[in-house]
Amino acid sequence: MRRALLLLPLALAACADDKTGSQPSPPITVDASAPPPAGPRRTVGHRNPLGDAFQSDNLVLDGDFELTGRSDQAPWITFDPSQGQVTLNYDTGGHCRSGIRCATLAQPDALVGYFASPLTGKIDIKLYAKPSTQHCADLQVVAIDLMTNAEDAELLATSQAPAEDGWCLYAGEADNLAYEEPAIYVALGSNKTLTATIDEVSALPVGEAPVHGAFPPLVPIDAATKARIDVASAWIRGHRKYGVGEKARGPQ
Repeated sequence: MRRALLLLPLALAACADDKTGSQPSPPITVDASAPPPAGPRRTVGHRNPLGDAFQSDNLVLDGDFELTGRSDQAPWITFDPSQGQVTLNYDTGGHCRSGIRCATLAQPDALVGYFASPLTGKIDIKLYAKPSTQHCADLQVVAIDLMTNAEDAELLATSQAPAEDGWCLYAGEADNLAYEEPAIYVALGSNKTLTATIDEVSALPVGEAPVHGAFPPLVPIDAATKARIDVASAWIRGHRKYGVGEKARGPQ
């Protein structure tokens, strides 16, 4: 026992002389000739799961696709001319313009979404999309009345190429559709490989809509688009719960 006690001070002294464990880590050095990192490693943002909450008076029933199911009686449906309603596909997160979910569209499908109409006055409609071709004119947006099978003029893109954020804006004033069954019809151009992401759709009474600059004039749709809209609206009238019968009316 005495021998062990005598050895303990020697061991402590040896530990005191060994300072390698207490030395600080060498400073981090940066090679001045090395190029800086290319862009940020990550981007942090905030998203509202209900979409663009600032559009609280939006007349589109689900302008940000946050509440719509994939294949039920929902505010938006995907329509195939040969099959009727098909699965609505989504993208999520940072790929969307607002909220945490947005719609994706591919040939030969079209997208039909319900909105309500004010009692009087025209309707300011806008829709954002990302065509895979980066050519805004490759997407068609039309305000239609599903009950009378009548269509309004087409809403054109406000520019030929997407904005810096990659999104095309389609906007214009549609005629009043009170007491009818108003909807927005979205279709792709003739390119068979064309796809598009669609988000942040709104319809507001003229005078309440935010100013986006000068809108392009509305134009009549072509005969081929008119035929596709006729097929889609006829199918929806026969299959929607409130679309059967001459006196049925959609959401107001």
